[in-house]
Amino acid sequence: MKVLFTATGSIGSRHITNFTELCQSRGIPLEIDAVRYSDRVLPEAIAQKIRREVRSDADLDSHYDILFVTDETKTHYDNIMKYRDICDSMFIEKPVFDTLDYPIEAVRPKREEDVYYVACPIRFTKYVQKLKSCVDSHRVYSARIIFSSYMPTWQPGRDYRKSFRCFNDRGGGVDVDLLHEIDYMIYLFGKPQKVHRVAGQFSHLEMDACDLATYIFEYGDKVVEMHLDYFGRVRNRQTELYAEDDVVVVDFNKQSCELKAKEEVEHYGADDHFYQDEMAYFLDLYLSKGKMENINTPEMAYETLRITKGLI
Repeated sequence: MKVLFTATGSIGSRHITNFTELCQSRGIPLEIDAVRYSDRVLPEAIAQKIRREVRSDADLDSHYDILFVTDETKTHYDNIMKYRDICDSMFIEKPVFDTLDYPIEAVRPKREEDVYYVACPIRFTKYVQKLKSCVDSHRVYSARIIFSSYMPTWQPGRDYRKSFRCFNDRGGGVDVDLLHEIDYMIYLFGKPQKVHRVAGQFSHLEMDACDLATYIFEYGDKVVEMHLDYFGRVRNRQTELYAEDDVVVVDFNKQSCELKAKEEVEHYGADDHFYQDEMAYFLDLYLSKGKMENINTPEMAYETLRITKGLI
């Protein structure tokens, strides 16, 4: 199998490692080429997994089985269009685009057996699996979803002000960056009928992209509230389900599910393998040649982005 990566940053490096280990475990010969724009020396652990660093089109092979789109969101569309004629299938990092200005109808596989998949790793967590079982077993009237964390501490030793997350023109902003929460909300409850959105830059953080996004999502039988921010000094990622028979709180950081009325708490264990589980799903999807269900096509991911921006 021959694959091409469009970048080797933290996300690309993680996928290189996971995909290499997965193919090795299944006995699949693998060759990786990686597009490079900087002179930064790759860590040895990543460099040894790469056959060739691509610095010009002359370095490209004429065909690759899979393209991993792992560059900054603002260049996703251009690289999808640039490499689609030499790459059969694609793993596209989330979000699919930085804005809604691109023609999504152009991002389609050339053949029915090819796969274009947009990453949605949080769906593969125990957190979302536990939420799904709770939603399926309770009549939910309303829900509250929160992701709050202090973004400057996410990458120790790095100046957060240089991160793409701080700039609108680089695909930043808490609404786009943290659309994981909207993605799994749609997975749990389906598409909302209406959305009310308030988003902007409210904190002391030095950035021009929004650091807070709040939503009210209306369904026919329930309402979902959502809060996303970059400035919360205490990490908080959880979902509260207000159901007919109980109040259920599933906490990503505490790895717990609490039934408030019944006064029961279950600790479901660390979420430390979901990226690998997602990669295994993608490889199975690719190898199925169109027979498996693609749970997040570019069209689906584009619709999630529309909802993130407050559009239905």
